Amino acid sequence: MNKLRIGMVGMGFIADWHFQGFADNPEADIVAMTQDLYGDKPKQKDLLKRLHEKCKQWNIQAIDSFDEMVTHPDIDALIIGSINPLHFEQIKIAIANKKQLMVEKPVVINMGHMHHLKSLVKNSGVKLFPAHNFVYRNAVIKAKEIIESGRIGRIVQASFLVTHTISQEHAAGWRTKKELAGGGALMESGLHLVYQSLFLLGKPIKVQAFTSNLSLKQLEGEDIAQVSLLYPDNSMAVIMQSWASNYGHLTNGIRIIGAKGEIAITDALYLNNEKLNSDVEYGSTFINQAKAFTDYIFHNKPPLSTLDDAEDTLKIIQSAYRSADEDRVINL
Repeated sequence: MNKLRIGMVGMGFIADWHFQGFADNPEADIVAMTQDLYGDKPKQKDLLKRLHEKCKQWNIQAIDSFDEMVTHPDIDALIIGSINPLHFEQIKIAIANKKQLMVEKPVVINMGHMHHLKSLVKNSGVKLFPAHNFVYRNAVIKAKEIIESGRIGRIVQASFLVTHTISQEHAAGWRTKKELAGGGALMESGLHLVYQSLFLLGKPIKVQAFTSNLSLKQLEGEDIAQVSLLYPDNSMAVIMQSWASNYGHLTNGIRIIGAKGEIAITDALYLNNEKLNSDVEYGSTFINQAKAFTDYIFHNKPPLSTLDDAEDTLKIIQSAYRSADEDRVINL
């Protein structure tokens, strides 16, 4: 294998970012794309038309079905970017066909499915790379180095806060159904905050959460969630994800306070108000992530956020939902 030949599953907005992320990668090419067909016949016809138009624009092969792509002899790896409820079956089939995998978040929305996939991957020779792109911001990596160096002392508290609205298209269709999406704002967007908290702070031991729906009444799930976390050393963190307002610019970001200093990741990484690293842009995460993927496949360099981390992320989110539903603290 000279260059990794990648097929993308799904042509949503995230596909554009992955395509750009691999554009200058010397060890991989995105060579094909497919799209799951749903809806009535006119809808399916429109999806196929859009698939072929997009592939022509990118000069890659359009493949009309997942089954054809997953068995294609000239495709070595897949980026699973389909809708949440399709991930599990598609990943299983891909593993059976020995395709290396990058899987968009959430990898799966069912803990039983997560355990099953981990057992399949273990002896398959297939590597499954969770697309937890925000940990590949150099600002986040540098923040972890600072924490581990002891420069800000013992961690006291932290906050991971993001408020933004979403488009009407994004707040429609399968995302309105909890059974299909796995939840609301916390599962779809707050998941990024959860896996970053794991990367920077490690595993919590207790969780308490509140959820609400203030604006997007078409959703069965929440459009705002607050999650409080307690760690083994009795430090604390709060995660808040909201789709209910577009006015969070003064509070959005990651802030970690220690006994000797503080870190903020907002428009850049700051240590005690001194700017240290400006690599926080969304687009750069896909370039860095693409390199991490090929490093994992070709050079066996583990990803910064692993399948175990994806499992822990799902556990925290599902425990948060349970806490909100039962109005109590959950021990992890």
